[in-house]
Amino acid sequence: MIDTKDMSVDTLFYAFSKGLLPRPAPGHRTLFLNARFHEGLAAFQGHHLYVQQFFKPYVTGLQDNGFTALADFPEAANDFDVALVLLPKNQIEAEYTIAQALCALKPAGLLVVSADNKAGGGRLEKTLYKFGLDNFSTAVKHKARVLWANVDKVDAGAVQKALGKGAEQSVLGGRFISQPGVFGWDKIDLGSQILLQHLPSDLKGVGADFGCGYGYLSCGLAQRTSITGLTCMDADARAVALTQKNMAMAQPVFPFECLWEDLCSVNSARKPLDFIIMNPPFHEGRLSDSALGIKFIQTAARSLKPGGALWMVANSHLPYEEALSKNFQNVHKVFEGDGFKILQAVR
Repeated sequence: MIDTKDMSVDTLFYAFSKGLLPRPAPGHRTLFLNARFHEGLAAFQGHHLYVQQFFKPYVTGLQDNGFTALADFPEAANDFDVALVLLPKNQIEAEYTIAQALCALKPAGLLVVSADNKAGGGRLEKTLYKFGLDNFSTAVKHKARVLWANVDKVDAGAVQKALGKGAEQSVLGGRFISQPGVFGWDKIDLGSQILLQHLPSDLKGVGADFGCGYGYLSCGLAQRTSITGLTCMDADARAVALTQKNMAMAQPVFPFECLWEDLCSVNSARKPLDFIIMNPPFHEGRLSDSALGIKFIQTAARSLKPGGALWMVANSHLPYEEALSKNFQNVHKVFEGDGFKILQAVR
């Protein structure tokens, strides 16, 4: 599920469609960070275009419309004439993304930044000031803001500071490696902690961690000798890379793999599994409901063997029981407290 209320991508291309900004010439190199598909991208098709996105559903949307999207930021500095940026909501991640764009731009290159008013648009001018940018133009449309400027000067110290704060780093006393922007990046999510405490000691066979984040749950299973294999999956490419690193540090006694996967897709399912653990997301952008978790449940049902078990944690108010009953033979509430519930469902 994608937050269709975030109109920042419409606002970004509004500046081009209304002639406020000239479209880059075909020979220009254009970078699009945190990209999402928009019809306005058609004008860039065939240009030198580098499209970056961490989130698998957005990547799929871009690829379905003929654009190749990569999770990694470009390595080359001073290589692009234009940088288009859709800002994420997390402020540390937003500044990190702007810093990446500034590093990638050629001298006097054009920076175009858009943000939804409720996800950083209101502080966008202040954010650009941090990097020494003050000669910019602005437009407001679709409850979002777009700013643009030819970058002839930049505060190099501010850029390096933002790159450092937003990069992968040790958290929780060195127990894990994480990165701003990943869910719960610098803490142990209480729901995941409660789920780990209630998983049975004899959990066995081949399993999966749906929506693994930076790998807290997977690492918590690392020394379970009854487990013979684990697949860790997340729609955020950064989370997948972090889980790979954190599991390597945890030195699991079983083989594991980490996959970049949209678990809400109807085509998403794994080989027959003995168990699945998950703390499904219940929000995307500003949406907050049970629809994401229900899609996770449906994918889990397609992935488990007959008799296989799903173990999940959810906020107590989210109504997952009906979806579980439709997709599983037996559903049991194992625990409820501290605002969470642990549910077991057997296929």
